[in-house]
Amino acid sequence: MNQPFDVLRSLLRSAADRGRERLGTTRTVRGVRQLFERLTKQRWRVTEDTLTTAAAHAEGVEAAMVACRPGRIFVDASLAGGEDVHFSLAPTAVRFAPRGAKEISFEVEPPGSSNSSIVGALAGCIAQATWPMIFPVGGAEVGGAIVERESPASVRVDLRTVPAVRRFAAKGTAAMIFDVLELESIRVEPGALSLKLKLPPIGP
Repeated sequence: MNQPFDVLRSLLRSAADRGRERLGTTRTVRGVRQLFERLTKQRWRVTEDTLTTAAAHAEGVEAAMVACRPGRIFVDASLAGGEDVHFSLAPTAVRFAPRGAKEISFEVEPPGSSNSSIVGALAGCIAQATWPMIFPVGGAEVGGAIVERESPASVRVDLRTVPAVRRFAAKGTAAMIFDVLELESIRVEPGALSLKLKLPPIGP
């Protein structure tokens, strides 16, 4: 159970050692520290204010409001084309496979009413909370994930399609980071999403 912590301590020391040689190392050190914090707590909250900011910055959105109530995320938004959208999402599944898909699924109510740009941005918030080192400090640009509609009442997002995650995936340490810390479940609580994180089995 200590191996993931040892790996992260090693990453932290390496990042600090390179601080004199490379720009951007501060972000690396900060990110590894944040990841270590996630590993320690194994729970994290994404507030509805964070979700609202992400939805409001989603492509094609003029204004948005996101509210978390027990079991469901409620979205009200005005789009650039003048249309208003109102829908809610309920997390139904989290599927993380070693060196494979990192997927989350939502039930949509009413069926067929969800906006893919907004759903992608909300998924980006979840990716940012799970892997903080991937995103710039204070960055609100978490949108752009590919949203697949499984049925009128269900959508699925692979967090690996979030643009910031895709860019990070090209780096050598990406696979290790993705597989050291997994998202186990999402619960919608009053005012926030509660993420439960876990360490996967390591070793023979």
